[in-house]
Amino acid sequence: MARTLLVVDAACDMPTVWLHNHHVAVVPVLVQRGQDTVIDARDDTQSAYFIRHELGVGGIEGEIEPLSPVEIRDHLQSWMTHSIDYVVQITFAADRSKMYVNSLQATQSLVLIHNKVRRSIGNRAPLNARVIDSMTGLTGLAVLLAYAVHLRNRGVAAPHIATSIETFRSIVHTLIVPDDLRYLHQASQQKDSMPGWKYLIARMFNLRPVLYAGSGDIHAVALVRHTENAQEHALALATKHVALGLATPTVCVSYAGELTELYAMPAFEALSAECRRRRTELIATVMGMTGSIRLGPRALSVSFASERFLP
Repeated sequence: MARTLLVVDAACDMPTVWLHNHHVAVVPVLVQRGQDTVIDARDDTQSAYFIRHELGVGGIEGEIEPLSPVEIRDHLQSWMTHSIDYVVQITFAADRSKMYVNSLQATQSLVLIHNKVRRSIGNRAPLNARVIDSMTGLTGLAVLLAYAVHLRNRGVAAPHIATSIETFRSIVHTLIVPDDLRYLHQASQQKDSMPGWKYLIARMFNLRPVLYAGSGDIHAVALVRHTENAQEHALALATKHVALGLATPTVCVSYAGELTELYAMPAFEALSAECRRRRTELIATVMGMTGSIRLGPRALSVSFASERFLP
């Protein structure tokens, strides 16, 4: 079987150890805050430090910028070996980041360079690459990656892995609960339309939205008083879908804070118990810098794959 290199960007909320153990390449992104630029390489320790000490310091504004096509290509070069015949990259949602477009250009250049080298040493097997728009991010991207790793470990050929991911992404569901609505408002000002009056009313009555993200769509499925109740609502929805049966036995959760706070939530304990009962892998991690700067501290994201979504 051809060796397949799986690639994601730093917006994928997966634990660093998990990524390392499954030999997944991570393309960094740039976090711009005023005059400062921080490289987000999807490192748990770095993310935890950023949330604890830097998030919110000097204002809440911040932008996420992908590497240039040349920088992405050069980064992928460091992962390439002669035994790799196929590269499958899954990117953050294309309608919310330039990572997909930049990665397309990067892999085209990568393939051209490596195929010239291969021919020069008598290797007639061409290097191939596919870049896939996940149409999601954070833990949703993590669920897609876990599915891709599962297929690769089963020996599925790379072209079939890519095709399967493009089909599978439509049934990946993500529930997001922000705590500090200023971050959501700031992010919405840049991309979506979040009227100021909705923001003011939500803050006035201490309401927190439970946001649904999937297949390129983001909307609120519930509006709940107090952050703790909204988080319980999101985790309970995930638990219900685990009980009904998932399309792949993986649930991913990220939290923009100390993981001890997440583990202490009764709703997370219930989700963990249901996952054990259903033999479903529950992966919890610190939310990456990409998610936390858009959603703020104490934000929660939980994702799973199901052929139906019941809000």
